[in-house]
Amino acid sequence: MINIVIPNFNGYEHLVTCYVSLKKQSLQDYTVILCDNGSDDKSIEYTKEQFSNSAIIEIGYNSGFAKAVNEGIKYSLKNTNSEYILLLNNDIELAENFIETAISALEKNKDASMLAAKMLNYYNRNIIDDCGDFIKAHGGSPLARGHGEEDKGQYDKQEYIFGACAGAAVYKRHVFEKIGFFDESFFAYYEDIDLSFRAQLAGLKCLYEPLAVCFHKRGGTSSVATHGFQTEMCERNLLLMRIKNYPLSVYLLYQPLFFIARIKRYYSFMRYHSFKIFLRAVKGYFRGILIMVSKLPERFRIQRNRKVSASYIKSQFK
Repeated sequence: MINIVIPNFNGYEHLVTCYVSLKKQSLQDYTVILCDNGSDDKSIEYTKEQFSNSAIIEIGYNSGFAKAVNEGIKYSLKNTNSEYILLLNNDIELAENFIETAISALEKNKDASMLAAKMLNYYNRNIIDDCGDFIKAHGGSPLARGHGEEDKGQYDKQEYIFGACAGAAVYKRHVFEKIGFFDESFFAYYEDIDLSFRAQLAGLKCLYEPLAVCFHKRGGTSSVATHGFQTEMCERNLLLMRIKNYPLSVYLLYQPLFFIARIKRYYSFMRYHSFKIFLRAVKGYFRGILIMVSKLPERFRIQRNRKVSASYIKSQFK
């Protein structure tokens, strides 16, 4: 019924917890597809031991999140008839009814093409990690709704939202058949918000289901040493996401807000982090500028096939 695509790079210790939660699921009709980015730990052997019917895709090098999950999605579309694809980070623990709840919600809400989960902090489970992804109306940066807030039930309403964090999200197969795959040039960070934006432009809806609960070790697959890299990639990919997806009228209208938000962000890097992080942000910005031109053909194709109005897109920002 559902294929579970898990990107992995030396994540054996996280897979142990993840797989225990999969084996406890109330719905067991699933197939694990491990997309391995050249691990030299026990990840592949352990997966084979735990799930004899699993599919192992050995990429052989650290290709990043986007290419890894794309390989799993393509395998699923080509080799199975599964209607649903669950993208799952290896540092996620699922509540026991996660899969059943998610599938049931999508079955009942036929106009939903994607499902966002209620993600809580793995180590402090009354703290929210992500309750659906949005784009900020003022500044245009991605927003993980509720991140860092105490869970008081403020996001316990099932509703349609902008997009889903791909760390634990369910997609109907037609999403990828209609709009394509994750943008591999992003490598990592914001590729899921880019996909959600393209889905919104194509008229596909994302349902937030608060009863589909999981627990995320945010940063579990990265380390403090990658903070500069993350900052650089986020700045770079933010520009690429905008040039591809914003309707022209909205893009031009928001340019002053983009500029103000960037100045504030860079000031924060200087004051609260380090000059090195500030330089990585600037580097990411100029890398994005250089790549933007190459994204114009994608932009023309996306906007040509847009099914919704610019005002509708603006209404989805938060």
